[in-house]
Amino acid sequence: MKETEPDTQHYPVKENPFWLTFEACVQKYGAVLLTFIVIAALCGAFSEGFLSKKTRQSGDQKLAVHYERFGRLQSDMNMTVTALSPAHQRVVITLGGDFMQQYEIRTLQPQPTSMSSENGALRLEYTGVRPGTAFDVWLGLTPLLPGRSTQQISMDGAQSVAIGQFIYP
Repeated sequence: MKETEPDTQHYPVKENPFWLTFEACVQKYGAVLLTFIVIAALCGAFSEGFLSKKTRQSGDQKLAVHYERFGRLQSDMNMTVTALSPAHQRVVITLGGDFMQQYEIRTLQPQPTSMSSENGALRLEYTGVRPGTAFDVWLGLTPLLPGRSTQQISMDGAQSVAIGQFIYP
């Protein structure tokens, strides 16, 4: 059998230097980008974690809100509203801003004595609260809409607290 010499003019794969350079860059920088995304997720940039947990207080220190700055659509989120109860034994907390359009309340503890909706805001009234003590309301929420939202949390006799959250789709 006679051996044939390789044809020097026809290569099995035509290589383009541009695409070879592009692939090398994607491999190089893609791995770094993927590592950054994983570290950001572990730190809470996309939901629960130390980058996401935030506490805001009113200027008069009578109202504080503990919440998550970042969340995911249709995933559970927690919020705690801490109010320094006034001299009378009645606390009224109002959840306003985008709150009613943005969230579905799954759990609310303790249950309020009365609850009403007024001008797109939810009013929670608690009676029988010991005066001068910290009173906590725990909310289990499910975001309904993606994007940025601003909520206004207030208590009768105290300055309000504005919080901003971003919900990923």
